[in-house]
Amino acid sequence: WRGTNDLEITLEANPTSSDAERFEGFAKAGVTRLSLGVQALNDEDLRRLGRQHSAGEALAAVARARAQFERVSFDLICARQHQTREAWQTELMRALDLGMDHLSLYQLTIEPGTAFARRYASGGLAGLPDEDLAADLHETTLEICARHGLDAYEVSNFARSGAECRHNLTYWRGGDYAGVGPGAHGRLTLEAGRVATEQPAQPGAWLAAAEAGAATKYI
Repeated sequence: WRGTNDLEITLEANPTSSDAERFEGFAKAGVTRLSLGVQALNDEDLRRLGRQHSAGEALAAVARARAQFERVSFDLICARQHQTREAWQTELMRALDLGMDHLSLYQLTIEPGTAFARRYASGGLAGLPDEDLAADLHETTLEICARHGLDAYEVSNFARSGAECRHNLTYWRGGDYAGVGPGAHGRLTLEAGRVATEQPAQPGAWLAAAEAGAATKYI
């Protein structure tokens, strides 16, 4: 497929030193937008989330990313263990004080089959908020972002006008997208109509199927 003159290429990266050192190379390779998995802005919660970076490393990575890319976003997770509404307000304000034009703000969910699910089942995730507090945190997120000019253009994504992530908009509006790589899903409009596509989840199986020209399964 041919790209447009203003093609958006988003890369997701972690704020570790190894990724940050590569930002210049990513930009030279054509990446136009960087999304950083910051997740939290305090070290204790980063440890609980199993992240390998500190809050200081995350903020340094944001600064380095903004020196290389015109568009930078990062993720934060709320509804974490022992998190209060006041603590989330402080953390969110700290993120907004950086002058970001896009933030992805997710609530922590416990997915089956994950390390978090096993810890939760064994009682290892004490202090998770109940549904009422989680709802309050969501309302707080909406209110604070709106005051700072970031609209909720998708359930968990907030941006200033014109800074919305195009692939997020595509998913949200039910547009076409190609899923390429292990475990990738896509939605394409073909001559026969709209189809969903699925790629093998295991990298080895995906590579073998791709080399055989049979990686894409239409469902």
